[in-house]
Amino acid sequence: MNIFEDLDRLRSASLVASPSAFARSSLICVQFAGHYFTNPGYSIERAHLDSYLLVCTLNGKGYLTYRGKTHTLGRGLGFLIDCREAHLYRTDPESLWEFAWVHLIGQMGQDLAAQFLKQGEPIFEDGDGRIADGIRQVRELQMNRDERSDLSSSALLVRMLTDVLLSAAGQRLNEPMPAWIDEIKTYLESRIQDGVRLDDLAGRFAVSKYHLSRAFKRHTGYSPYAYLMNLRMSAAKALLKTTDLSVEAIAYRAGFTNVTHFIQLFKNRERVTPLQFRKAWQGNPGRA
Repeated sequence: MNIFEDLDRLRSASLVASPSAFARSSLICVQFAGHYFTNPGYSIERAHLDSYLLVCTLNGKGYLTYRGKTHTLGRGLGFLIDCREAHLYRTDPESLWEFAWVHLIGQMGQDLAAQFLKQGEPIFEDGDGRIADGIRQVRELQMNRDERSDLSSSALLVRMLTDVLLSAAGQRLNEPMPAWIDEIKTYLESRIQDGVRLDDLAGRFAVSKYHLSRAFKRHTGYSPYAYLMNLRMSAAKALLKTTDLSVEAIAYRAGFTNVTHFIQLFKNRERVTPLQFRKAWQGNPGRA
């Protein structure tokens, strides 16, 4: 661990939060938060810290090194990292760096952050300053604590993490989806009952397996296999809800050749068996 907090201490501010026991067990919590004006010598290098860190650059330039890559952070760019992993962030040696930051904990925050980090890059855009403003509001709530502070802070943190996820999704969606990906989606939707292999898709649509897998997941959020499994599960749930077909017949219609595998997969995803799912829905006469 190497920490060099070369700050303009007259303008910089930070706080240590004290969330309630309920907040620590049930909400996303603020651990620390601040607004820093840093000098060229500012540098933080560490690991094994049980926290997630959200940073938004307001002015100047900084750098983040994380998972083997170094990223430049200019105005409107931020990062979200898992501080249990090795990381280094620092001010550009020929510049200053102003940024808002918050350390957070809580299972929901961890899950949202992990979902964001699955995309591979820890960087997001905050061009309209909405996330940075959220950090400012969280600081104000924690500085002027009352019984609503933890709930209000948690709501803001959920919104900010959602904005981070949407920023990442927006960057992907700004890239036009190749026509062949739409064609694969249509093909999979028409072949729910059939066994579809990646080799078959690559040959049919004249694209390499590697490129097909990466591009399909980038534009849809799912691998081709996961996309097909979601289609099959949706079909199975619709049949369970609206028909009296046996579980075995439904498994077959939804593309599963092994009913035991279908039941286990269904339970893993839905936390109930197919028959329990049917009973819950068909036993409710006012179901939508």
